[in-house]
Amino acid sequence: MNKMNSKTKQKKNQGFSLITVILAVSFIGILSMLMLYLAVSNFFMKTTDLKGKNSFYTAERALEEIKTGLQQDIGDAMSKAYIHVLETYDKNSASKDVVQDEERQKEFQNDFIEKLAESLQKSGGSGSEYSLEHLKSYLDLTDSNKYDPDKETLIVTTPAGSDPILKKSRKDGILLENLKVIYVDAKGLASVIETDIRLGIPEVQFPTPSTLPDLMNMIVVAEGGIICDADVTKASTIQGSIYAGLLKGKDNPDGDSRTSILLKPGASLEITRGDKVVGAGEIKVEEGGTFTSDAGVTLWAQGARLSSATVNLLGTTYFADDLTVESGKNSNVTIRGNYYGYGSAGSARADSCRNAGTLYTNWTDAAISSAIVINGKNTTMDLSGVEKLMLAGKNYIGTSRIASGNSSAGNSDVMTGESLTVKGTQLAYLFPVELFDLESGVLGGNPVSYDEYSQSGLMGQTELPVKWDEPVESWGGKTLRQIGVDQNQPVQEVFYNDNSGGGSVYFYLNFSDPSSAAAFMDSYYSSNPRIKSNMDQYLSFYFAGENSGIRMGETDNYLRYVTNGNILTYDGNTASGDLMDATDAEASGKLVQEQINYQNTWYALNRKMITSVDLLNTKMEDSEGIIHDETDSGRSVFDNLVNEKEMVRYLYEKHPNDLSCEFTAGEEDDGLTAIICHNGVSSTYEEKASDGSTKKTTVPGTGRTLEITQAMADKLRLVLCTGDVKIDEGVQFRGIIMAKGKLTLEPGAKLEAASLEAARVFQSVTVNEDIAPQQFFWEGDKYVLGNTSAEDAGNGTGKLSDSYDLSEYVTYENWKKE
Repeated sequence: MNKMNSKTKQKKNQGFSLITVILAVSFIGILSMLMLYLAVSNFFMKTTDLKGKNSFYTAERALEEIKTGLQQDIGDAMSKAYIHVLETYDKNSASKDVVQDEERQKEFQNDFIEKLAESLQKSGGSGSEYSLEHLKSYLDLTDSNKYDPDKETLIVTTPAGSDPILKKSRKDGILLENLKVIYVDAKGLASVIETDIRLGIPEVQFPTPSTLPDLMNMIVVAEGGIICDADVTKASTIQGSIYAGLLKGKDNPDGDSRTSILLKPGASLEITRGDKVVGAGEIKVEEGGTFTSDAGVTLWAQGARLSSATVNLLGTTYFADDLTVESGKNSNVTIRGNYYGYGSAGSARADSCRNAGTLYTNWTDAAISSAIVINGKNTTMDLSGVEKLMLAGKNYIGTSRIASGNSSAGNSDVMTGESLTVKGTQLAYLFPVELFDLESGVLGGNPVSYDEYSQSGLMGQTELPVKWDEPVESWGGKTLRQIGVDQNQPVQEVFYNDNSGGGSVYFYLNFSDPSSAAAFMDSYYSSNPRIKSNMDQYLSFYFAGENSGIRMGETDNYLRYVTNGNILTYDGNTASGDLMDATDAEASGKLVQEQINYQNTWYALNRKMITSVDLLNTKMEDSEGIIHDETDSGRSVFDNLVNEKEMVRYLYEKHPNDLSCEFTAGEEDDGLTAIICHNGVSSTYEEKASDGSTKKTTVPGTGRTLEITQAMADKLRLVLCTGDVKIDEGVQFRGIIMAKGKLTLEPGAKLEAASLEAARVFQSVTVNEDIAPQQFFWEGDKYVLGNTSAEDAGNGTGKLSDSYDLSEYVTYENWKKE
C-alpha cells in the first residue's frame, strides 16, 4: 500500500512539473512581449520627440537668421554714425579731451539709434513699428532645397492682437517687441517661439586729436606747388601724404595764382596712396594729361580744372570750389567713392566760409560755391560710381572778369540753378527783351550793342522798367513776378568790351535766392517738351561723341546724395538729357555746420596738415623765447613744420660757403642720409641781443635748384630746403621732402613714404654733424613717438576697431516656446 502511494505521489509530482514549465514559458513569453512593446513604444516616443525637436530647431534657425541679419543692420548703422560724427563734430577748443569724447559718444549714440531705427521702421508708418517684411528678408531657410513649401510652413508674425512695436532708448538701444515664429513640418508637428529682440549700442573709440601731423608718412611739402613734366609713356607716381602750396611767378599757367598742382601737356600723375593729399589751390591738367587719385586717397583742394585731359577721382575728394572742364575736346572725368563739393555761396554760408580763414579773404560768391561745369566738347563726365555726393554750391555765369566798356558799370557773376551743368544752359537765363517796358518799342535781341543800349533809354537807370505781369510762353505761361526773381532788381546787366571799338550788353534774370533759380530751370527744361528738345539739340554740340555725356546713377544707389542745385545729365548715344531736382535747396542747420567744418578743416590742413583749427598753436616759442603763431595769416605749412630760423642759422654758422650740408647716419642705421640747404631767396630771422633788444639777420640763399638723382636717392631719406627741388626722370625717392619752393617731377619720377627709415635718419645724431635733423623742426623731438603710422589714433586720423563682435549687441528677451 505504501508502494502504491509512493507511485501515486510520483505521478502527481511529474504532472506539477509540466504545469510549472508551461507557466514559466508563458510568463517569459509575456515578459518578452511586454519588453518588446516597451521598446517599440520608446522608439516611437523618441521618434516623435526627435521630430518635435527638429521642428523646434527649424523655428530657432529662422530666428538665428533674423538675428544675423540684424547684426548687419547694426554694423551699417554703426559705420554711418561713426563717419558722420567725424565729419560733422565741431570741436570746442575750451573743452577737455574727456568732455570732447563724452560729447562725441553722445552724438554717436543718438545718430546710431536714428540710423538703425530708420532701417527697421515700417514703411509709411509712424516710426513706432518695425517692418516684419524687413526681418523676413533675412530668411534663407525658405530658399533651402531641404524646405518643401508644399508640405512645410514657416510664418514670421506677431502674437494675436499685438503689433510689431519698435522702442528706442538712448541708454539701452532698440527693442523689437512681439516677434513670433511658427514652423509646421510635413507631419503636422508645430513649434512656436515668441520673443523680443534687443539691439544694443556698440561702444566705439574716437581718435584723440593731436597738434602734430603724421610727418613720417608724408612725402612732400612743396610750398611753391608741384609741377609734373610730360612724357606720355612715363607716368609719375606718389605714395603718401603731400602738401602743395601755390605756384608763383612764371610757373602760373595763364597767370592763374590759384594753381597748386600743374600737369603739363601730356603729363601723367597717379597718387596711389595718401591719407592727406592737400592743395592750397586747384589741380590743373593741361591737354593730353592724366591725373588720378586712387581709391583710399583723401584729396583736399580748391578744385580741379582740365582741358582735353583726363581726371580720375576714385577715393574721397573734398573741393572748396568747382570741378571745371575748360574749352577743348574729349575730356574725361570719372568720379567714384565720395565726392564733397562743400563750398556754398548765396547765404550766411558764404560769410562763414570767408570767415573760416584767410584762404577765403576777398573771394566772390562764385569762388566759394562748389559745383561742376562743362565747357568743352565731347566731354565724358561719369559720376555713376559715386557712393556719397555733395554739391553744396551752384554754377555761376562768370562775368566779373569781363572787361567793361562802360566805366561806370561793374559786372558781377550771375547765379544759375544748377550744381552740375553745361555752359550752354546759360541761354535759359537770358532775359526776354520784349518784357522791357520801353517807350520806343523793344530791343532787337539779347545781347545788344552799346549803341542800341544807349539809345533804348535803359542806360543809367537804377531800376529797369519791366512788364511784371506779362506771361511768357517758354516759362509755361508764368510771368516775371511768378518765377522768383528779385523784386527790386529782376534783371542783371553784363557789359562786355569786344576790343574792336564797340561792345555788347547782356541781360540776365536775377533770382532772389538759389531755390528759385533751381525751380525755374526745372520748370523751363523739364516741363516744356519743345524747350527740352531745343536744349537737347544745343547740348549735342557739346556731347557729339557716342560715348560722351554726363552719367549719374539712380539717387537710390547713393549712400548720400545732396545737391543745392539741379543736376543736368546727358546721354551722347541717345542725344537726350534729363534734369535731376535739387535735393537740398534749403539746407538744414546741421548741413550748414558740416560744410563749415569742412571749410575749417581745409584751412587747418593749409596751415599744418592737421584737421582741427583749434589745435593750431598760437604761442609756440623758439629757442630764444620769440613767439611763433601758427594761425598767423603769413604762416604756411612749411613755416609751421620747419624751424627755418634754426636751420638757416646753423648753415650760416657751420657751412657758410655753400649753405648746405649732408647728414649721414651710422652703420646701425644703414648709412642713411639727410640734406639741408638754404637754396631759396633771402631768409631773415630774429635774435635777442644781450641787452634784450631784437636783432634781425638776413642770409641770402644760393638760388640753386636741388636736383635729386638716383645715386642720391638710394640713401637719401630726408630733404629740407628753402628753395626748389627737382626729381630727375625715372628716379625713385623714398622719404620726406620739405621745400619752401616748388617741386618738379620729371617723367617717371616715383615718390614713396618710408616712415621707419625716415624716422631713423630724422632722430639720429649723425656721424658727421653734432645735431640731429629733428632739431630743425618745431617740436621735432615729439614726432617719432607714436607718430609714424597713418592709422595711429594718436595722430588724429583714427579708425573703427576691427575687433567688434556684433553678435553681442543682438540678444533675446522674454523667450517663450510652445
